[in-house]
Amino acid sequence: MRAAHGGLLPLLLVALVAVAPLAACRPSTIVEAEAKGDVKWLDANGTPDAVAAMGRLGDKDPSAVTALEARSSWDVHAFKAAWSAVMRGASWGTKMLEDGLADPARADLAATGMDRHDAHLTPFVGDLEKALQRISASMQNLNVSSTLASVGAPAHDAIQRRLADASTRGAMCRGIASHDADPDARKVLLGGPVTSRDHASCVDAVVIIATEDDDALAWMGERGEPGLIGAAGKTETLTCPRLHVAWTKALAARPADQYSALTVPLGSAVKRCTAEMDGVIADGIAHMPAAHSVLLGAIDPFEGYGSKLHATCAALPLVAGSRDPEILKERARDALSHACKAPN
Repeated sequence: MRAAHGGLLPLLLVALVAVAPLAACRPSTIVEAEAKGDVKWLDANGTPDAVAAMGRLGDKDPSAVTALEARSSWDVHAFKAAWSAVMRGASWGTKMLEDGLADPARADLAATGMDRHDAHLTPFVGDLEKALQRISASMQNLNVSSTLASVGAPAHDAIQRRLADASTRGAMCRGIASHDADPDARKVLLGGPVTSRDHASCVDAVVIIATEDDDALAWMGERGEPGLIGAAGKTETLTCPRLHVAWTKALAARPADQYSALTVPLGSAVKRCTAEMDGVIADGIAHMPAAHSVLLGAIDPFEGYGSKLHATCAALPLVAGSRDPEILKERARDALSHACKAPN
């Protein structure tokens, strides 16, 4: 047994001596792996920093680009590495992003890797537009549409085309509604024809934009389709104080022949934001006889409104002595008898 044991020991020592140099050659950090050009180690590591290091190696080592392309079907950091290459002026990054955007399975992931509001996006406008056309039927297109919406003036015409196209309109509006959207994209949406906003996502986008943009809020009140201000009244997206502003502008700026289309939208606003709309209704009753029909029509005379229509209830008797049609006077009397009564 001693002889056998003694024979094995030298062999083990020889094996350890042979393996030791190999172990010593292996990188132990990302920095070391990048310095040694060890693409396989970085790929196996797979962390965002390791993938970024692979991208830098890709400027000189095609095998690193090949490894990144293999990862691009599932790893957004592969496309982030490609975008960094674009920023460095490395051509492989441009090609990888173009190929990714051209692939319906990877297009939205590719767009995720691209920085928003960056001048380097301009050459990709055509690729982003085509990508949106290809994947418009999928819900996995928000990164494509929001990236396109973030470009600014260079994407103006492309966004205009996507809004005009019914197949891409909803997706484009979701991109414009995102926080990444450039003001120019929002102007395209508001400044286009009514048909370019004919989608539920476009209605939502206008309301979302109006939550922070005073010009958009004024446009919605003064010139936007009645359905837009109606949607603003139904959803909690737009605060009641801003809804008050929108309706003040709507009644002041719109011609009387448009009032009939505002009755239902105004009713929604009064129901959700009773206290804030109270002054709007009361002021209209007192100073806008032509608006009495829409104002009285927006009030449900048998709804209590939580006793929040104080100013309106004080103004309703003015209708009784006016030249309004009898049906409006009757509605005013019903409101005084029911909606204006304090709850028991």
